Amino acid sequence: MRKMIMLGAISFAVTLVVAADNIQPLNVKAGLWQVSTTMTIQGMGAPQTRTYKSCVTKENMNQYPFTDRENDCKYKVQSSTGSHMDVSGSCVYQGGEKADFKIQLDVIDSEHAQGSGQLTLASPQGTMHGDYSGKGKWIGASCPADAK
Repeated sequence: MRKMIMLGAISFAVTLVVAADNIQPLNVKAGLWQVSTTMTIQGMGAPQTRTYKSCVTKENMNQYPFTDRENDCKYKVQSSTGSHMDVSGSCVYQGGEKADFKIQLDVIDSEHAQGSGQLTLASPQGTMHGDYSGKGKWIGASCPADAK
């Protein structure tokens, strides 16, 4: 019985180590980034484009680094190498809508990244599906105090 418990504990520890190796920091510069996103939702007419600034730190390079501080979003990195990151998550909006999404982010070079993904938007009017694309460009090494 003790051998089975020990074997189970070792297997669990190995699983944790392997999972941690799945997440590696992106090879991008720390500092202020300008991010432009376009979201197209079926049945909603013209695509919606938004540009915002995001502060990337060394500490958040193994998380989704290009967060938009004006949206209440949660991100979960599924896998990450220095040049590619797969992310899933959700956002909750003021009107009661909730978007669930998956993003594939690619690093072009240390100052440029691009991504695309799919989303499902649940609202009082029903469920809609859409696509997301975005580009990020490093614009400076320091972040203003109000940047996230």
